[in-house]
Amino acid sequence: MSEPLSRTEIETLGRGVQGSPWHQVSVDVFDRPEGAEPPSLDEVTDRVLERLPFAPRFRRRIRESVTGQDWVDDPAFDIERHVRHHRLEPPGTLDQVTDLVADSLMRPFEEAHPQWDLTYVEGLRHGQVAVVTRVHPAYVDGVDHVHLLQELYDDEPVWDPPSPQPWTPQAEPNPTDDLVSGMVTGLADPLGSLGRFATRLGRGVEQGLGWVSDQGVWGLSRQGPVQPTTRYAGGTLLSLAAVNRVRDNVGVTTHDVLTVLVTGGLRQWQTALGAEPRDVVALVPLAVSDPPRLRSAVGCQVAPQYIRLPATTTSPQGRIDQVASLTRSRIDSGHTVSGDQPTRLAGFAAATLHAMAARTVTSGRAHDVYVANVPGPRAPRYLGGWPLHASYPVLGLADSEDVTVCLTSYQGRIGVGVAAATPVDAFVAGITAELQRLDGGRR
Repeated sequence: MSEPLSRTEIETLGRGVQGSPWHQVSVDVFDRPEGAEPPSLDEVTDRVLERLPFAPRFRRRIRESVTGQDWVDDPAFDIERHVRHHRLEPPGTLDQVTDLVADSLMRPFEEAHPQWDLTYVEGLRHGQVAVVTRVHPAYVDGVDHVHLLQELYDDEPVWDPPSPQPWTPQAEPNPTDDLVSGMVTGLADPLGSLGRFATRLGRGVEQGLGWVSDQGVWGLSRQGPVQPTTRYAGGTLLSLAAVNRVRDNVGVTTHDVLTVLVTGGLRQWQTALGAEPRDVVALVPLAVSDPPRLRSAVGCQVAPQYIRLPATTTSPQGRIDQVASLTRSRIDSGHTVSGDQPTRLAGFAAATLHAMAARTVTSGRAHDVYVANVPGPRAPRYLGGWPLHASYPVLGLADSEDVTVCLTSYQGRIGVGVAAATPVDAFVAGITAELQRLDGGRR
């Protein structure tokens, strides 16, 4: 049975800076239990297969039909196409993992199959392993469909061998069924069907203009130079205790502090690139309460918020005062969700919330920076018997974005992932330096 894509899902498929794909990445590092051998690739694969029934869209592909785009089972689904293995050369650092992420941000998915993959990484220092997962944000809506990682990671260690069950794909509907389904859907949701049709028509026009551009006909649709396809990624861990000290000393929210840290990183990055610091518009998604009659899988929705990051302000205190003032109106609205709520969800809901946040780019307003802060679980999470050490979320560039910054708090640490079309070392260093300045120089 097919399921029509929502208008938001269709719109997310067109995202991505020209010349590069767009997807969400999660870099999850696990500590080695004493005396334990690393899981084999077969064990990781079997655990993924065991949990796929709880995230069924990860076995589905997007099909073009006479009535639009639909989710259908992939009859050629092959887990070996989606689960891979990589062994790092010594010394096995986070930088080596983020190099893998940077490469993956330039590699498109096969559109004929489900658009996700998972790389199991061995060879990190101290016997750690990592799971690097890419997925197109269209696959996760947070209502009926969650991220695979939310189901893959457990609240308690699970040492029993995984036991995947056989799966048989549903037959793809024939053209007659498509027409009947389209008519029924149109009667039940005429505005939604019209919107999906308009989006499909617009996509077809864009594809046609893109084809003309590829043939060398200049000036018809191109507004500027083709964006470079090279991508850079970086990450770091912050102390949640240090962030909370700043929050309490200044009298703002944790969200405000993290936004200021990103602003400090932005200012240092702009300077390192040889430019004068400038204020930029940032998309900063916020969790909001579910609308009436809608019960989501994570207990909230994610809405876009746009603020101007005060990178030209010279003092960290001045930056924090401005950010707190800009975010106060949304918080005072009463629609935002407490940061404690996501921390109580089962599994690893942070991955689902990051995908939901990514989908807010379809709101359409131009922005330069994307910043997503998602609280992770307070209690440990496990891949089998291996405890999660830290999670570094990363998002590719979409539309006019210069840089994306994603943050996930977990077990007293905040994992930060940064992606851009130019080197991000200065941005990452600027974030940690801003925290030290605000925290009185502590390390």
